[in-house]
Amino acid sequence: MTPMKKKTEISTPLKTRLATDEEFIGFDLGHGESALGRAYGATMREPEILEYRGQRSFVTAIAKDGKEIKIGADALSLSFAHHKPDVWLKFKTRHLDAQAAEPITYFSQALIAGLSEEGTIRGAKESRFIIGCPSGWDIPTREAYRHVFEHAGLQSVRIVPESRAALMTALEQGYVSIEDTRASVLIVDIGSSTTDFTYCRDLEADDVGHNELGSGLLDDEIFKLNLSRQKSRKQIEKLIEAYPHYKAILTYWCRQAKEAYFTGEDVPVEMIKRLPAGKRVFFDIRIDKKDAKTILESPLESLNGYSWKSAFDYALRETIESLSEGSDTLRAPDTILLTGGASRLPLVLPATQKAFPKARVIRGAEPEFAIARGLAWLGRFEYLHGSFKSETAALLSETGEVRLRAESAAQSLGAKISPVLVDAMAEDCILPAFREWRSGAIDTLDAVESALEVKVKAWLESQHAQEALRPVIDSWFAGLQRDIEAQTDPLCRAHGLPAMVLSLDGSEHVSRHLEGLSVSAPGMTSLESDTALVGTGVSALLISGLLAKANLFAALFVNPIGIVLGSALLGGGYLFGRKAISGKMRRSKLPVLTRQILTDKRVKSAIKRQRADMIKAVAAAWDTAAASRFSAELTQMLEKALVERADERAVLFLI
Repeated sequence: MTPMKKKTEISTPLKTRLATDEEFIGFDLGHGESALGRAYGATMREPEILEYRGQRSFVTAIAKDGKEIKIGADALSLSFAHHKPDVWLKFKTRHLDAQAAEPITYFSQALIAGLSEEGTIRGAKESRFIIGCPSGWDIPTREAYRHVFEHAGLQSVRIVPESRAALMTALEQGYVSIEDTRASVLIVDIGSSTTDFTYCRDLEADDVGHNELGSGLLDDEIFKLNLSRQKSRKQIEKLIEAYPHYKAILTYWCRQAKEAYFTGEDVPVEMIKRLPAGKRVFFDIRIDKKDAKTILESPLESLNGYSWKSAFDYALRETIESLSEGSDTLRAPDTILLTGGASRLPLVLPATQKAFPKARVIRGAEPEFAIARGLAWLGRFEYLHGSFKSETAALLSETGEVRLRAESAAQSLGAKISPVLVDAMAEDCILPAFREWRSGAIDTLDAVESALEVKVKAWLESQHAQEALRPVIDSWFAGLQRDIEAQTDPLCRAHGLPAMVLSLDGSEHVSRHLEGLSVSAPGMTSLESDTALVGTGVSALLISGLLAKANLFAALFVNPIGIVLGSALLGGGYLFGRKAISGKMRRSKLPVLTRQILTDKRVKSAIKRQRADMIKAVAAAWDTAAASRFSAELTQMLEKALVERADERAVLFLI
């Protein structure tokens, strides 16, 4: 058979992808039975189980006669059996050579084509397929398994451990909570061919046991038991000898009887099937409580003389040993999740409870569909989460709207804090400095300017400055947050999430950053401790730029304070030229009595006249010395905060 060539997948913009509403098919290809679940990207509804030929769960079987291929129950029908077709059963394997891949390819192609023709799914090229595998399969085996399905014509394929899918279903249906999964969960997946034990903590999975103990072994025992008590045993054996594939059909009937019995409440099951072997030859299948006990407790050659019950007990003990390896204490699970159709076997629940007496043991409804549902759900979750994070990253890119708005906001902050700074510094720094000069504590006006720089630096690091600037910074950031939410809210809604999912309200990272924006002394912490200010704050930025480059007080001393002093001194007999007011007089030690003319009222009047110039000087200092650095730190903080929030809110895709 010639493998179908896989086409290259082309990425499309978010709006286009979501408009087409992706279809996710969870494909649980089991050793004995298979099932399919489906979820859509634009709805959070529980994945539905699809029917194939009227059955939600169908036997994993293929019959091929020439070019004609039958799968499922059709492959094991007596009407097709007389053709002597090639029949495959229990063909799921990790040993994926060309011969082993052939039945998987046939089965997948026929199944997907049949569902597409019926209009049940979109098809091999449009649907996204998430296919389960045993947890014990390593990465190379999973990759080889994926290639088999790609060669079968499936365009988009992901291989996911079945235990992970079972955990997703338990989360979705409410049997376990996110808190449970962050504690510890042991998943026991009992299938037709294997039993897998997977230990999960903090959503990280660890394979702690994998064996060939599957419920399919019981099908053969039920067949042997029932064959031994047939009235027409010899005729049936001759039929099987002439048509070997008839044994597969009879074993399948025994499987149906097993499932009917073990999903009930110890109610005997009897099935009578007519065979094409002479007149009135029947195969009578019966299972009752005594038969069930015999089947589960009798030594099996395939289990090296162990019974199925004792082998399961042994597997539990091995798991306990595995959970204790490398540690002095047992990694005892808080919760145990039983999944897979065979978890209905009556011995499974009590044996598990006995092995782990302190754990809560859960078996959800319809465990035979847990994998298919979980795979579909997981496909939807990972797709939406990946798309959500990708689009969030785009907003934070060099040309992204969030980054552009943050840069603009950083530039505008100087204009917002400048009036507050000037007014607060006038009261807390300028007036006190002139009072000290007036009292003689400061010798000259030149010394006043030097003292002002010291006072401003100390004030910027004080609680008073923080209280003065906090309302402005809070208001400024609230405006920036509204601008950001105008971009992020549509993104959230497009992914089926509440609009405010990416809101920065309550973000610890933003809270830490806003604390860093305070004008208290800057902390010497680093990015690793989530400060995002790398040892700086508004205070440090203003101190380094404002006092060094703004020449903030130059105009104040020349005009009008200089004029006030000059007029007073001239009136007192001193002769200074107008130019000398800003030079010689500033260096002079004027008499204390003379200094009293420069009252608080006159200083305030001078500050008021020069307020606009000082505000411009503060804003200019911010723009030239602080804005670019602060912009880089702000965008870095926003990027980390939004990425953190996107990861935190990923759990909403699980609800």
